[in-house]
Amino acid sequence: MTVERAGYAGPLDETLGLLVTEASDREVVAELEVTDKLMQGYGIVHGGVYCAITETVCSVGAALTVGLGNRVVGVSNHTRFVRAVRGGRLVARARPVDRVDDHVTWQSTITDEKGRVVAEGTVNLLRLSPKI
Repeated sequence: MTVERAGYAGPLDETLGLLVTEASDREVVAELEVTDKLMQGYGIVHGGVYCAITETVCSVGAALTVGLGNRVVGVSNHTRFVRAVRGGRLVARARPVDRVDDHVTWQSTITDEKGRVVAEGTVNLLRLSPKI
């Protein structure tokens, strides 16, 4: 996985406007400006947006953890919604939690402009074995 296209980790992230601003095997940071296209019917950010943000920042971190010559895929994403957001800018920070053999776990926290937690998530990822 590489962070390309002006800091977007992939096509979905580019569509959402999720920009990775920092990335290492210790922490990944991304930012997103809330737009009307990210809302659900009640005028708040759709929960799937938080899931996608969590998946991205944790996956980028896991890829850096196992080395960019490998591939990682998410096997579970547990995202908890804490606070409704109607606008502004979101910041996501992800950090590693655990690594056992080919399994890597990262956690993310998404905050609003006031620094309040709006969502938290944990992603378990699997390093794929190279084809023999």
